[in-house]
Amino acid sequence: MDRQQASTDDSEYSITESIKDLAPTGFQLAKDTLFSPEHIAAAKPEDILTRMLSTKSYISTTSSLEELNNACGTVYAIVGTDTVAKLPNSPGKVPQLLTDFKMHASVKEAMNDVENLMKLEIHIPKLYSWEMDVQSFALISSRVFPIPLPVREAIVDVLCPPTLQEYKSEFPAKPENKHCLIRVYLGRRMRNRTDPNVKDFKLRNFPLHVNEMEDLQLDTSAFAQVMAQALAILHWKAGVDGNDVEFILGSSPLLSLIPRSDEITGEDECSLGHRFDLSRQSISLWLIDFNMCAKFEKSPAGLKLLVDGFIWNDPYYSSPELTTAKDKKLWSEIRKRYLEVSRVLTTSAMPGQFTAEIENRGRKTNVGELF
Repeated sequence: MDRQQASTDDSEYSITESIKDLAPTGFQLAKDTLFSPEHIAAAKPEDILTRMLSTKSYISTTSSLEELNNACGTVYAIVGTDTVAKLPNSPGKVPQLLTDFKMHASVKEAMNDVENLMKLEIHIPKLYSWEMDVQSFALISSRVFPIPLPVREAIVDVLCPPTLQEYKSEFPAKPENKHCLIRVYLGRRMRNRTDPNVKDFKLRNFPLHVNEMEDLQLDTSAFAQVMAQALAILHWKAGVDGNDVEFILGSSPLLSLIPRSDEITGEDECSLGHRFDLSRQSISLWLIDFNMCAKFEKSPAGLKLLVDGFIWNDPYYSSPELTTAKDKKLWSEIRKRYLEVSRVLTTSAMPGQFTAEIENRGRKTNVGELF
C-alpha cells in the first residue's frame, strides 16, 4: 500500500499516520544568548554570516518545524524533540532508505571508534532505530535543524540576487525557505547570482561557493581538513565509498544534560520537559545522506568506486583539475589530511592510489579542455 494512503483499520498502528500527527506547527522559546537580538540588529549582514558560518557561535532565534522532502524519503519532525522520522516516498524507495540506515550505522560506528584516536570536527545525526508496520517503514534519527532566520536574512542581503532584497521581510520566512541547509562547495566558484529569473530561487540546500567563503573570510582550509578527515574515516574505518554524501552547514539547539535526582526536587512536569533549547542554536558542519553509499572491496573495482564517488559527487571537495592557486592549495590540504588520517587507520596502499587516481583524472580533464 502507498504510504500516503490512510489506514482504515483503527486497530493497526500506522507509522505513517502517527508521524504525520506529530508534525508540529511550531513553537518558540526566547532567552538571551551569546549572539543576542541586539547584537544581530547592530551587525552588518556580512558580519552575521562570518560569525555564524564559522561554526563558533550561538545565536538567539525562533524555530518552526514541519515536514521535509528529498529524493529518498519524506522527513517528519517529532513535536517537542530533536528527533525526525524519514519515510520512503514510495514502496520502490524502501531499499534505498534501508541502505541509508545501514550505511549511516556503519559510518556512525566508525566515527565513535576513532574518537579516542583523533579529534572529530564533523557532526553526524544520531541514529536511533528502524521501524516498520503493515503500511510502511521509517528511519528514526536526530535532526539537523535549519539555518536560523537572522542568518537566512543575511544570506538574502549578501549572497542572493539583488532583486530578492526588496522581498527580504517575507522571502526568508516562506515555508520553502525555512528549511535552509547550506551546501559547502569548496570545489566550485560562483561568478554571480544576478540571474533576473528569481521566481524559483530558494534557500533550501543553498550552495555556498568557495569564493563566497573567501569573501566572508571563512576558514576554507579548516572546512577542507574536516572533509578530508571524514572521507578517510568513511573509507578506511567504515569501509564505505562515500558516494553522494553531503557536507552541509546546519544548526543544532543547545542540549542540557539529564538532571540528577537531587536536581529535580520541586521541578514540575513542564520544566522537566525541555532538554534542548531552540532559542540557542549553533551552526556546525554536518555529514548526511548515505542512501547512495556502498561497501567496497580492496581491489581495482573498489578503488574505482571510491574515485567515482569523489569525482561525481556535488563539488564539496576542492579537486586537482581546478586551476587557481587558492584551489590548488585547498586540494593539497585535502590530499595531505586525507593521507595522514588514512595512515592511522590502514596499512593499505589504496589511500595513495585513490589520491593519485584523482590527480590523474584531473590532468586528463585539463588536457581535454585545451582541444
